Parts: sequence; structure tokens; C-alpha cells
Amino acid sequence: MAKAKVLLKRRKSVRNTKKITRTMEMVSTAKYKQSHLRFVASAPYQKKLREMMADLAATGQEVSHPLLETRPAKRVVILLITSNRGLNGSYNTNLIAKARDVMRREKEAGAVVELEVVGKKGILFFKYLKQELAASYDHFGGKFGFAEVNAIAEKYIRRFAATEVDRVIVVYQRYFSAGRQAPVADTLLPLSGVVDAAPGKDAVNADAPKRAEANYIYSPDPSSLLKELLPASIKTTLFGDFLQAVVGEHLARMVAMKNATDAANKLIKKYTRLYNRARQSQITNEIAELMGGVEALK
Repeated sequence: MAKAKVLLKRRKSVRNTKKITRTMEMVSTAKYKQSHLRFVASAPYQKKLREMMADLAATGQEVSHPLLETRPAKRVVILLITSNRGLNGSYNTNLIAKARDVMRREKEAGAVVELEVVGKKGILFFKYLKQELAASYDHFGGKFGFAEVNAIAEKYIRRFAATEVDRVIVVYQRYFSAGRQAPVADTLLPLSGVVDAAPGKDAVNADAPKRAEANYIYSPDPSSLLKELLPASIKTTLFGDFLQAVVGEHLARMVAMKNATDAANKLIKKYTRLYNRARQSQITNEIAELMGGVEALK
């Protein structure tokens, strides 16, 4: 009887946990859809901006801009984007491992590394290791705006133009598709070129036809326009990285909670089967005892 009661309590506990994980799965699904729509909505602007820059660069005019300057990386800033909340599988673990790998590589190359971390999970991890952070940001958990990311981008642009830093690397979860996400380390500064594809193009319009060559009359001249568009490209690229990170976080949590719910269903079946066996054994013993008592009274 005691064993059957224990199994009943365990099954009830698992059922209660299943209700929580199922609810969290549905909430994460809704948030994933919202964040994905936001990311997809921002992609055409980034894509068109890069197309304009490519058209301007194709005019053949020489462009000199501090953001295009490539120099030996003596001081490197690494921005790691993690989440404020957990229960999302190995999402934060993989990102942290990627960032530490990049840090190790840059230090071996002789660079001084400044680590900046977005998200409470990443901040707490490096605080546990007693590693000093150049900056930390824990206010990007909700629906943040472009202005908040723009402030970080402007700081990087200002420091890079003043030669205070030689390279800026962003470590985040890139969204390729619903079935494929991966932690990546992208160089934000210096700009490697103005003809790169827009971030996340695989997830938005991978099969788009090749666009026709544009023929524009520029005013002011292409060189002046390109100098204005370069900082805008940096800002929109960083904003896109943040949006992809949010999409990846919600998707990772959705998958983790679905796996937890499936595991709970298996445990409930297991405990139900064990309880039925224990109850059947108990009933058999009770019948045997009754029959023994009847025989003793004869």
C-alpha cells in the first residue's frame, strides 16, 4: 500500500510539472512568432541599405572612411549576447563557449580583449569566474527598441574612429531557419566590405532572384553618400544581431519546454504502469489473506 501511494504522489508531481512546461512552451511559441515577425520586418531595410551601398561602391570612386580602416588588432572588443532567463536548453552555454573560444584566439594573437556581455545569464557566468567585464547590459530582456541598440553601436563607432579599439566582434545566435540556429562570431568593425548580403537572408528570402543593375544620378556625389551610409550600416547590422538573438532564445526555450513536456508524458505513463502493477499485487495479496482466513474458520 505504501509503494502505491508513493507512486501516486510522484505521478501527481510530474503532472503538475507538465502543466508548467506545457504552458511555458505555448508562451515561448507565441513570443517566438512575434520576435520572428519583427526580425523579418527589419530585414528588407537592411537588405536595401546594403544594396544602395553596393551600387555606390560600384561607381568606382575611391572612398576613405575611418570605419573601413583595417589595422593590426591590438585591442579587441567582444560583445556577447545572451539571455536574461534560463530554461532554454544549451542556448547560453553554447554562446558562452563560443565567446570564450574567440577570446582565447584573440589573446593568443597578442590582442588586449575587452568583454562586454548582454543578458543576466552571461553576466552571472563571468562574475562567477571573477572575470572583469568592460560593460554589462541586462535591460534587453523585453521588447527593446532601435534607440537602445543604437547607443551601443554609436559607442563602438566613436571608439573605433578614435583608434581606441581596432576590432569589434559580436557573438550571438544567428537564425538561419526554424530548424537551424548556431552561435556565430561576426566582425562588426572594421567593415569588411559594402557588398555583403544582409544578415539572416537565408531565413527571409534565400531564393530571391538576382536584382538588376541600377543606374542612378547621385546628389551629392556617391563618395559623400557612402560615408553617410556606413555608420547606418553598422547600426542596422547590430540591431539585426540583437533581433536574431531574441528569436533564437524563444525558439530554444520552446524546444526545451516541448522536450520537457514529452519527458513528463513518458514518466506519467511509467508511473501509471508501476502503480497498476503495485495495486494489482496488493489486491492479490488481500484476496489471498481473505481466502486464508476463510480456510482457517472452517
